[in-house]
Amino acid sequence: MEDLPEALLAEIIKRVTKRSDLNSLSLVSKRLFAIQAEQKGSIRVGCGLCLATEALVSLFSRFPNLWKVEIDYAGWTPSHGDQLDNHDFFVIISCCPSLTDLTLSFCSQIDDTGLGYLCYSEKLTSLRLNSATEITSSGLLSVAVGCKSLSSLHLINCEKVGSTEWLEYLGLNGSLEELVLRNCNGISLYDLIMLGPGWMKLRKFEFRMGGLWDVHEGYDHMEIDVNLGKIAREKNEISRVF
Repeated sequence: MEDLPEALLAEIIKRVTKRSDLNSLSLVSKRLFAIQAEQKGSIRVGCGLCLATEALVSLFSRFPNLWKVEIDYAGWTPSHGDQLDNHDFFVIISCCPSLTDLTLSFCSQIDDTGLGYLCYSEKLTSLRLNSATEITSSGLLSVAVGCKSLSSLHLINCEKVGSTEWLEYLGLNGSLEELVLRNCNGISLYDLIMLGPGWMKLRKFEFRMGGLWDVHEGYDHMEIDVNLGKIAREKNEISRVF
């Protein structure tokens, strides 16, 4: 196999889908090891991640074409060691110039400062924050301002997110096509009007707060305008009551 062109070896590796087989294949030779690393586009890490800076750089630099990163601390306990913090997150972002898809789940040590580092990820198009307990509206605003290509945003159980300035910015200047909000108690149905003209770009919208559940795909923009007008009228009526 050492005599095969690199492009052909890369095509062979692409067709191997089982993780254990890929790991075995990469151990056959240094050449296959390097090609397999170049072909890897996604990675998922969690409680077992070594947080030493040198280890993080070594791991993420090995895969120069990573476009999808998922960091998941579900089930984490102190016995697992420290969680990824803002500095560690910056190291990872710096090693992933092709990052377009990012998921942070149960990352309690990453706050608005860490989220602000995403301004260096100019290619980022999809961001999912699940139970990001320290993230507030300030961090989301920095993402809205810095990530011009963001087209998909999922916020799940983000309890500190309240102010909707970030939502207004995305509506006026962003390219948001998918918005999912689940159990973010600081965001009400009436706040969604702040997205303004951004509704015209949405292809998928999902909103859930307690027992309220609303999912739409393939919007009729005329229907959006009618619904927004209704929300605005209801909001004005509530304001007059109080």
